[in-house]
Amino acid sequence: MVLMFCGACFAADAISAVPLPQLVSSLDAGAAVERYVVAPLPAPADSRDASGWTANPFVAEGDGENPSAAGLSEAPEMPRNSQAVPPAATSDANSGAAQATTQLEGPPVPLRAPLRLGDPAQTDDGLPPDRPITLNFQRAELSAVLNTFAAFTKLNIVASERVRGQVTLRLDRVPWRTAFDLLLKANGLAMERAGGVIWVAPAAELAARERQRFEAHARAAELEPLASRAFELHYARAEDLRRLLTGSGAQRALSKRGAAVADARTNLLFVTDLPARLDQIAELILMLDAPARQVLIEARIVEGDEGLSRELGVRLGVTPTRADSSADGSANGTIQATTQAATQAATHGVHGGKDGTAYDLSAGPLAGYDAAQLGLSLLAARATRLLDIQLSALEAEGRGRVVSSPRVVTADRTRAVVEQGTELPYQAKVGQGVSGVQFRRASLKLEVEPRITPDGRVILDLDVAKDSVGEQTAAGPAINTKHVRTRVEIEDGGTVSIGGIDATGDRDDVTRVPLLGKIPILGALFSHRAHRGQRSELVVFITPRVIEAD
Repeated sequence: MVLMFCGACFAADAISAVPLPQLVSSLDAGAAVERYVVAPLPAPADSRDASGWTANPFVAEGDGENPSAAGLSEAPEMPRNSQAVPPAATSDANSGAAQATTQLEGPPVPLRAPLRLGDPAQTDDGLPPDRPITLNFQRAELSAVLNTFAAFTKLNIVASERVRGQVTLRLDRVPWRTAFDLLLKANGLAMERAGGVIWVAPAAELAARERQRFEAHARAAELEPLASRAFELHYARAEDLRRLLTGSGAQRALSKRGAAVADARTNLLFVTDLPARLDQIAELILMLDAPARQVLIEARIVEGDEGLSRELGVRLGVTPTRADSSADGSANGTIQATTQAATQAATHGVHGGKDGTAYDLSAGPLAGYDAAQLGLSLLAARATRLLDIQLSALEAEGRGRVVSSPRVVTADRTRAVVEQGTELPYQAKVGQGVSGVQFRRASLKLEVEPRITPDGRVILDLDVAKDSVGEQTAAGPAINTKHVRTRVEIEDGGTVSIGGIDATGDRDDVTRVPLLGKIPILGALFSHRAHRGQRSELVVFITPRVIEAD
């Protein structure tokens, strides 16, 4: 028996749907219903509006004798699926088995989220335009409402045998995709789509099928033959990528059957895995095998009188940077600092004005006593350009000198080490009754690891250690150490100033009368010797500069 029912009347202007009495009341077919058919009646000549839409009323027909049966071939049809088979599996047994074999190829795939027609991905995927629809149903069968959507969209909708129940809804000029999604969500339904065919079933049923599909993929992956591929790496090391791919647990990129071998001589990476997984590995390697950005690390090690770092902070931090008194060394500007500002900075620390370029991160004095520490200051790129000028001025005044200016280029997120000092020999026992010479380092060691941020700034992980020779003991010389480890963020071309590395020494000053002071024996009468203790300070300036690729 074929039962034809009344779905809705679509108006030309509002595209509305008005329920008819046949749809509200229960239907007694008197026999088993095989399928529902929606048949449009021929529209009168005056029912077509300017937009081209036609108001087609739908009526329920009990048999094929109705005069309007000629239009049945043009009406969409929604068959009842008694076995809950998706539309993709409507072919014969052989083609269905071949299709299942094709779907099971490759590695396991993740469970898919429920499909919604309102998703942006479904916008241009062969669906009819998202026209507004007006619906007004009271206790209507779900199958009848789905049939109304099929008639409106000209899509084929297949309903599972578990799609039952009645629904009451009223929607006024809602996009039909949104209305369809709301209908499914309100009744615990979900859908799958294959072209112009939509299969509707309870969400739990589709989730169970999705789990079965996932398990089928997993079983197929255990039997699928493996494939091998060699990857030639240009920038990354093959051993590093091998460890990344063969990690444990969630960090493993290969499947359980996959393996990777790295050749250090040719920097080749050989990967064996499922063919589909190899394609994913190739995309991952393409992203990882990229050139790393380079950073030039410039270090200036300056030795001078005590208070050198404070004085440099005053000169660089209080220097005005206005247009009429620039700090970039231009011909039209001057570099100056008032006595009051310099005195205040020397007393209370480094200060900058509105456009200050220096930031002092050191601890302040307490009760007239300076804190025992390593002082850390940050200089902006504008002040960095003045640094060489200020250091040259200190050398000319005899108040300091540049001990060393090492430079090193390192890759992003790669540690660079700069070390300068001496190795002290001492006697040590190397076995029972046997002694030997061993060495102990007393050096200035800088470890810098730069990290370039997306906005072009540089984060520096600094590790600075200053070792000096201490007292002599029976076991060898003692080593006095000063150590600081910190992380700072500065702009490209800025400078980190690390001061407070003090050193104590002795010196002999000799004052002579010219010519007479060099006469043997009698020269002592015309000269003066003085033994003085000397305190000096070591200041380290570290400047990172990002090297732009050509």
